Amino acid sequence: MRLPLAIVACLFVAGCGDAGGPTVIDGSSQAAFEESLKEARGDVGPSDRIKLEAAISEHRARMFAKADDRQEYQRLVREGMDGLTAPAIVAQFDEDVTRVQGQAADAVFDAKRALSGS
Repeated sequence: MRLPLAIVACLFVAGCGDAGGPTVIDGSSQAAFEESLKEARGDVGPSDRIKLEAAISEHRARMFAKADDRQEYQRLVREGMDGLTAPAIVAQFDEDVTRVQGQAADAVFDAKRALSGS
C-alpha cells in the first residue's frame, strides 16, 4: 500500500514542478496566441524584451511576405511561434545576431582583401 502512495506522491510533485517555468506560446487559436504571448512577454527582463520584440517583428515580416491574406498571415505567425517560450526566442535571437555579425565581419575582410589585391 505504501508503494502506490509513494508513486502517486511523486507524480503529483512532478506535475506541480513545471508551474514556475516560462509561458509556452499557444498557437492553437488567435485568442490563445495573443493571451499566451502577452504572458510570455513577462518572462523576460527589459533588455531581453527588446530582443524579443525584434525577433517577433522579424518573424512577422517574414510571414507577411509569405501570406496571401490576413487570415493566412495570422495563421503563419501563430504556427511559427507555437510551442516556443520568450527565453527560447531571445536565445535564438542572440545566436542569429552572433552568426550575422560573424558573416558581416567576414564580408568586410573579403572586401578588404579584394581592394588590396590579395
